Amino acid sequence: MRRVVSTVAQRTLALFPGALGDLLCCWPALEGLRNRGAVLTLAAREAWFAALPENAVTALSIERREIADLFGTAPLRRATRELFAGFARVESWTGYGDANVARRLAELSLGGASVHPFRDLRPAEHASEYYARCVGVAPVVRRLPVRPPAAEWADALWRRHALGDDVLAIHPGSGSARKNWQGMAELAERWRARGAGVVAIAGPAEADQPPPLRDAVLVRDEPLDRVAAALARAARYLGNDSGISHLAGMVGARGLALFGPTDPVAWRPLGAGIRVLAAPHACDRCGADRFCAHRLPVDAVLAALSQSAE
Repeated sequence: MRRVVSTVAQRTLALFPGALGDLLCCWPALEGLRNRGAVLTLAAREAWFAALPENAVTALSIERREIADLFGTAPLRRATRELFAGFARVESWTGYGDANVARRLAELSLGGASVHPFRDLRPAEHASEYYARCVGVAPVVRRLPVRPPAAEWADALWRRHALGDDVLAIHPGSGSARKNWQGMAELAERWRARGAGVVAIAGPAEADQPPPLRDAVLVRDEPLDRVAAALARAARYLGNDSGISHLAGMVGARGLALFGPTDPVAWRPLGAGIRVLAAPHACDRCGADRFCAHRLPVDAVLAALSQSAE
């Protein structure tokens, strides 16, 4: 086998501070860079790397002291210079508008650095298109592979709970209560009444809350490779505008993402299997801050969910 050796001209560092859904929308841009031959180092939140293909990037924590050093005014530390050494290019979505950050990145990179607004989408532009536009590539949307040990874990979970084939995976939360559809519990009950299983997914956003759905098999605070495997293993998926819905789309799950106050044109999950149901108008009874079942009836969601696997 021919060994591929990266050159300095190929080495690119991307600094991305966003949440999981943001990173998964940026991933097609990073894949576009890799398609052009970039050998990519990515600084992001540590937990997110478990969702990405193994060995696709060199992983750095965005919380490293050397990255925080970019925002300081004291002379750059030796460790910072060593961390950034040898990159031909730096693409950063942190530090926009801070001339000091731009200056320090330009000083550290061999070929120059670009600091982009974290979000500056054009009308009707999807976030994945925006991030790709920032770095001058076409977005490359590929299904994220499920890691074999995580797939084995999901198979064991299914066997342990005798879940069967017609399982619905639900993520009832998100990063904002305003985005959480209030019909999840009723829909889960009606799904179980058909004799099918329900797997409920909960993470850090639900850390201080009770189990989200009664009698569901709970996948709580598992690493994202296991969450991805459970999403891919389930027959259908239901979630809000959340990072987990983006992950479901990227691993090829089939189902629905429910959008209330946010714009699905800009933030719909990637992947052909996830359809969007949007209810942008406020409820006269419950107000704009509640994504209620008046706004999006359970019957309508159940019908669309039942059709999603066809």
